Amino acid sequence: MRGDAISLSGKLNKIIKTPNIDKLAKDGVAFTNCFTVNPVCAPSRCCIFTGQYVHSNAHRSLYQLLEPYEENLFKFLKLKGYNVVWFGRNDLFTKSASKLSFSKQFNMMNPFLKKFLPDILSYKFFKSILKSNLLKDLLFLRRNRIYDVNPYFFLEYPFIKELLGKHFKLNPYPLDHPLRKSFYFGRRDEVQALDLDHFITKNVLKFLDYRPKSPFCLYIAMNFPHPPYTVEEPFFSMYRREKIPDPIRTQFDDKPKYMRLMYERYGLNKLNIEDLKEIKATYFGMISRLDYHFGLIINKLKEIGEYDNTAILFLSDHGDYAGDYGLTEKWPVGFQDCLVNIPLIIKPPNMTNKNLIIDELVQSIDIFPTILEFARIKTPYTHFGKSLYPLIKQETISHRSAVFAEGGYNQREPQCFEFQVYDHKIPIIGIYYDKIDISYEFPETVSRSVMIRTKDWKLILRNGQKNELYDLKRDPYELNNLIDDDYYKNTISELKDMLLKWYINTSDNPHWKKKRNI
Repeated sequence: MRGDAISLSGKLNKIIKTPNIDKLAKDGVAFTNCFTVNPVCAPSRCCIFTGQYVHSNAHRSLYQLLEPYEENLFKFLKLKGYNVVWFGRNDLFTKSASKLSFSKQFNMMNPFLKKFLPDILSYKFFKSILKSNLLKDLLFLRRNRIYDVNPYFFLEYPFIKELLGKHFKLNPYPLDHPLRKSFYFGRRDEVQALDLDHFITKNVLKFLDYRPKSPFCLYIAMNFPHPPYTVEEPFFSMYRREKIPDPIRTQFDDKPKYMRLMYERYGLNKLNIEDLKEIKATYFGMISRLDYHFGLIINKLKEIGEYDNTAILFLSDHGDYAGDYGLTEKWPVGFQDCLVNIPLIIKPPNMTNKNLIIDELVQSIDIFPTILEFARIKTPYTHFGKSLYPLIKQETISHRSAVFAEGGYNQREPQCFEFQVYDHKIPIIGIYYDKIDISYEFPETVSRSVMIRTKDWKLILRNGQKNELYDLKRDPYELNNLIDDDYYKNTISELKDMLLKWYINTSDNPHWKKKRNI
């Protein structure tokens, strides 16, 4: 979810409707310049909940999740006596680490199994299995000990596709359609709307009704508005397409290589302005649907009398192109503000300073020490976050002079590359075929990169791709890359010096427990 995709009663976004998020902001503080330290889900979350940067904790891709030996916010809260409960997506913990950090994890696959069960147990389904070659193919693989096979091959059987299509919105476009690879799936029906977020919200409300007596911490990781872009009514038609502002357009001559490759490989070069507005309108509908679910949870907290004395944080791990720059989804080394500027609204318990909008630069890792301060937890554990509490209490008006983000991985790190999708026709995950294929064919497009951003300037340094410099005062949409202009040599030098000092001061994080065996 992008940082600019919240209304704040029309002060931030005049088009989108987020009444429940806006109400939380009126009871707390909205940070309009919060930046994630990584534009991908898992690294971003690992940094948010540890107070570390990517390079200081080695959580660089989807596969380096938090291990049992690593400290994190939820482990500290659990040790303090909080009943820490996790709903929804992971992208954060290994299985063994989650046991140390959570009192309970709700398995959200169970509601899905119940949803599918009548169809799976039906005579029609069994008949389809017998008529297909599935059992024959499985037996052949087993007899011949063939293990190096596409793990998604079973999704290609027509009766499996039919079952999935009933419960999930699948790609509705044929292979030659311009929207086929755009991540846009369009309107879904009421059965398909019974999705992960629906079951998460249902179970959160149930938990709050039967909550334990001890203090609790709920980690609610919703799926929306993650692509594919699809939502049901009334949210799908909530936004008139002609009212959606024109997306940011760009040329690719002075931009990193990945942007042009995405534009062409995804078929986005075949789309027009109306297509991109359709994508953004649907994306906005997904956010309004998320806002609706959020409102149900907030109203339940008020109903049970826990709203005022509860610290509530609404945040995201990264943003989305949603049609801007002619692109969709995200990229591991994309640092445009639409990807790295994230929403952050905080309502501390028993808040006195209300309805504040703060535009100081803050980082996602600042959330970690802020919550520790709310919970009155003091620890010698060392990290790089900086508590937002002084800003919230208006004891200071300044916070950070610059924010940093980094992403990507090099060829020497094959463990970081995403598993390849071997056929773009595979239901659900086939949409990622071209994205992952680009990273293997052109590994420089995902190579390690770093960003420094002040209020006036943004500098991005890349391995194997074009570096970038933007004057954010004159060019807030980052259209004109000034990296090769000699006039800005001093500015580049100053920003590089700030980057170097940042790396020196955050390059590692010695274990915080003082032990020595002689």
